[in-house]
Amino acid sequence: MLRHYDRLGLLRPQRVDGFTGYRSYAAAQLARANQLVGLKELGFTLEQVGVLLDGELSEAEVVALMRARRDELRGQMAADEHRLAAVEARLRSIEKENPMSDYVETSLPGLSLVQLSVHIEEMAQIEEEISGMFQQVNAAVGALPRSGPGVATYTLDGDGMIAAAAEQIGDAPTPEGLEAATVPPAPRALTVRYTGRDLSGIQQAWQGLVAEIEARGLTPTGTCREVYDVTPFDGAGAGWSVDLQQPVA
Repeated sequence: MLRHYDRLGLLRPQRVDGFTGYRSYAAAQLARANQLVGLKELGFTLEQVGVLLDGELSEAEVVALMRARRDELRGQMAADEHRLAAVEARLRSIEKENPMSDYVETSLPGLSLVQLSVHIEEMAQIEEEISGMFQQVNAAVGALPRSGPGVATYTLDGDGMIAAAAEQIGDAPTPEGLEAATVPPAPRALTVRYTGRDLSGIQQAWQGLVAEIEARGLTPTGTCREVYDVTPFDGAGAGWSVDLQQPVA
C-alpha cells in the first residue's frame, strides 16, 4: 500500500534507497499517514482522500463531502437492516417461529372503510407505502371510535395493484383527507392467520396462501385483505396477529 500511495502522490517517502528500494519515512509524516488511513476507513476513495489531505477544498466543501458520506453510510445501514430483517424472517420461517394457523375456507363480510390508497408497480413498494399511509389515516381518524380492526386491501389494477390502508369507523363521517371505500362481501375465500414479533415474514405467509390456493385448484379473485387483529400499537401485545384473506373462485 505504501508503494501505491507513493505512486498516487498521497504519501511520498522522505527517502528511497537507490539499491534496495527501501522506503524511509519521517516521524513528521505520521500525522498525514494517520489522516490518510482514517479517511480511507471512513470509506472515502483515494482520489477524495488526496483532495482532502492536500487542503484543496474550502471548509464548506469539506463539510459537504463529509455529509454526503454520512448520508451514503446511513443508506447502506438502512439497506443492511432491511436485508437482516429478511434473513431473520427466513430463519424464523424455517424454525417455525412465525407460526401460521391452518388454512381456512370461509366467506368474508363486506367492509365499509375510510382509507388512503396508492397505485404500485412493484411488490417491494408495499412495505414502503402502507406503513406511512396507516400513520396518515390514523392521524386523520384521531379519537373517533373504531368499529373494527385496521385493514390493508390489495386490488389488481393492470400490471400493478391498488394498495390501501384503511380503518373502520362505522357510520361516522369520513375524516377530511380520507376517502370512503367499500369492499364487497366474498362468498368464498381462503384465509390464514399470521402471527409474529414483526411483519418481516408476512410476504412468505402470502406466498404460502397463494400456493395453497393453487394446490386446491382454486383461483384468486377480487380484493384480498390483511386484517390487523393485534398490533404492537393497540396495547394488546408486543407482536402482530394478522388474518390474510384471499377471495377465491
